[in-house]
Amino acid sequence: MEKNKTGKYFKYAIGEIILVVIGILIALGINNWNENRKNIQVEKVVLNNIYKNLSSDSIQFDYYKSQYKKIEKLHVELYDIGFKDETIESISEPILIRRTLHFKQLIDSDFNENSKEINNSKVREAIILYTKSITSMNDIYLNGVEKLIEQRLKPYLAEQELYNPQSWFELKNKTFSGFEFKETKGKNIIDEHGLIASAKTKKFQQILLALNIKWNEFNSRLLTVIEENNKLRELIKLELKNY
Repeated sequence: MEKNKTGKYFKYAIGEIILVVIGILIALGINNWNENRKNIQVEKVVLNNIYKNLSSDSIQFDYYKSQYKKIEKLHVELYDIGFKDETIESISEPILIRRTLHFKQLIDSDFNENSKEINNSKVREAIILYTKSITSMNDIYLNGVEKLIEQRLKPYLAEQELYNPQSWFELKNKTFSGFEFKETKGKNIIDEHGLIASAKTKKFQQILLALNIKWNEFNSRLLTVIEENNKLRELIKLELKNY
C-alpha cells in the first residue's frame, strides 16, 4: 500500500513539475513575443526617422549640386578671360567666387547607434557606408574648399579692394534663409569689372586653379553621397513594407 501511494505521489509530483515547466515556457514565449513586438516597433520608428532625414538631406544636396554648377560656370568664364584672353564684358554672379555652403547635417553621432536597432544587414551596412561618405565629403569641403576660400581667396579680394561696401550695407536683410543667402543675388557685393581684370593676373589664376580643383573634388564626393542616399532610401522603403 505504502509503495502504491509513493508511486502515485511521484507521478503527481512529476505531473506538477511538467505543468510548471510548461507554464514557464509559455510565459517565456509570451515575453519573447512582446519583446519582439516592441523591437519591431522601435525598428519601424528608427527607419521612418532615418528615411525623413535622408529626404531632407537629399533636398540639401540638390541645392549643393545646383550651386556647384553655378560656381563652375563662373570659374570657366574667369578661365576664358585669364587663360584664353577672351573679351567678356559681363560674368555670372561675381559673388559666387567666394560662395561657401551652409551645412546643416542631419546625420549625427546617434545615427550609427540607431542602425544597431535594424535587423536587415543590407540596410545597416548601407547606413554605415552613407555616414562614412558624409564624413568624407565634409572633410573635403572644410579642409579643402572652405579653407582655401578663407585663407587665400578672401584675403586676396580684400587686398585688391574688390568688395563693394555700399552694396553690402544697403542690404535690408543680411540673414540666411534656409541654405541660401538669397538677398545677395545681383547686389554686386564683388566688383564685377575688378574681378574680370584680376582674372588676367597670375596670382588670381593660381588661386582660381586651386579653388576649382577643390570644388571638383567636393562635387565628385557629393555625387557619390547623392547616389548612396537614393539607394538607402529605396532599401528602407522596401523594408518598411514588411511591417
